[in-house]
Amino acid sequence: MNGHPCTARALYLELRALGLELWVEDAPDGGPLDYGIAVGGLRSLPEARARPLVRRIRENEDELVRVLLDRRDPDLDAVRREGHC
Repeated sequence: MNGHPCTARALYLELRALGLELWVEDAPDGGPLDYGIAVGGLRSLPEARARPLVRRIRENEDELVRVLLDRRDPDLDAVRREGHC
């Protein structure tokens, strides 16, 4: 689970473009990480589309958390606000 920041940023934008919501939450399984990525709306996608997305989310989880928690990026902040107008 060691992604690249640019890859995670692009993945975040792709997921949002698909209408999915992402947020950071405490790791529900009590695993080695203190957090996890939760994705809302994933079940609305066909399984053939969702499966590779889940794999990519897991591969980039650490960097996705950083993207989600970074409030200094004005472009990502605008994307976040777009769904909450």
